[in-house]
Amino acid sequence: MCYVTVAKVEDIPPGKSQLIQVEGLPLLLVNDRGQFYALQGLCGHQKLPLAKATVWQGLLDCPWHHFQYDIRTGENVYPRCVYPLATLPHLDQQLEPLRTYPVRIVEQHVQVKIQFFELL
Repeated sequence: MCYVTVAKVEDIPPGKSQLIQVEGLPLLLVNDRGQFYALQGLCGHQKLPLAKATVWQGLLDCPWHHFQYDIRTGENVYPRCVYPLATLPHLDQQLEPLRTYPVRIVEQHVQVKIQFFELL
């Protein structure tokens, strides 16, 4: 595993996100009140890009169908909290958490920890 520089801190203002590619791997960088997070860049629902996702108080809202995820853990928050999965088993597959990646800031650069096998 290694950290890869993916952006400058100034490129992603608080409350914003940016979809990037790291050797073909789509990642979403999120700045929530000055704290940076990295998540898989495709929504777990229909694998559509999260490029225009909105961020609000620790939640990421997918621009396509408004599935929401906790940016710290990647866990689905909505619609998991609304629909009974026992009666809608097909929905369970679509509620998989987003993968998260460790992030660090080094000299005003955002770095994400990526495993080499993910890039293959």
